[in-house]
Amino acid sequence: MDLNDWTVLVTGGGGFMGSHLCGALLRAGAQVRVIDNFASGRPGNLDGIMDRLELVNGSVADEKKVQQAFCGVDAVVHTAFPMAMRERSLETGIMVDYLAGLFNLLKETISNNALFVYVSSIAVYGNQQYVPVDENHPLEPVMLHGAVKLAGEYLCRTLAHSHGLKAVILRAADIYGPKNTRVSVPVRFLMNALAGQPLRVFGSGRQSRTYTYVDDFVQAVLGVLVTPAAVGRVFNVAGDQVVSMYDLALLVKEIANSNSPVVLEENMPTDDRRLVIDGSSARETLHLGQPVSIREGLAITRDWLLQDPGFYK
Repeated sequence: MDLNDWTVLVTGGGGFMGSHLCGALLRAGAQVRVIDNFASGRPGNLDGIMDRLELVNGSVADEKKVQQAFCGVDAVVHTAFPMAMRERSLETGIMVDYLAGLFNLLKETISNNALFVYVSSIAVYGNQQYVPVDENHPLEPVMLHGAVKLAGEYLCRTLAHSHGLKAVILRAADIYGPKNTRVSVPVRFLMNALAGQPLRVFGSGRQSRTYTYVDDFVQAVLGVLVTPAAVGRVFNVAGDQVVSMYDLALLVKEIANSNSPVVLEENMPTDDRRLVIDGSSARETLHLGQPVSIREGLAITRDWLLQDPGFYK
């Protein structure tokens, strides 16, 4: 994939998804600029590529920093999202900064006639009403971060109609992999299995997810950049395998070659949804390859944990 003529701004480039994306963009020949205040991300996530990109150290809520970051930009990929909001924080300041930052980015995107790639989430769907969940599923989020992501989608759509914003919305499904700032279930299971600790599965263990390896998200973004027909569209970005929490624990045990017991804690509260996500539209429109299998993605994440055991300390 050739992006030699592109200058791409990645918000939150020091974070999990952002840092993987920066590396891929550089390999594709793009000029990469990052804006990040490293509230959640880490400079270390950009080790090995920091000298090949341009860093604007600051928050997207700072309008002057955003204007500085947009010089000559062809596309912006908005991966930045406050970790506290994922953890259900109700701090007004966090909400204000996020929405102000998003609006700053949208204004500059319009002014520069650039492309805006908005990283949303399958959390906008809420409880699954039919199987599989495609892009036409009702939008009824049940968690705060889903509601905020949906608000961002509506801003993108409205400004597309009123001001000619060129935008693509990507609804990401449970991304996992190396450098995941949040200790997601696959990472937690792997850490416990490698340490010989029990793998605790809350509830019945039948609740399930469509886990998506981070490289599949990255390839979707790259596909958007080289597919003019993607503009104005909404895509689910998802793996093609659905796994229950209990089966995930068993698979992690096998991959980690661990004797850790799998413990069902049926009295613990849990999210019992069975989220089966249809990512076929993105794969067809963006000409994506076969998604990374859960087994392969877990094995790569295992190897990373063994190589960088202090990442979460």
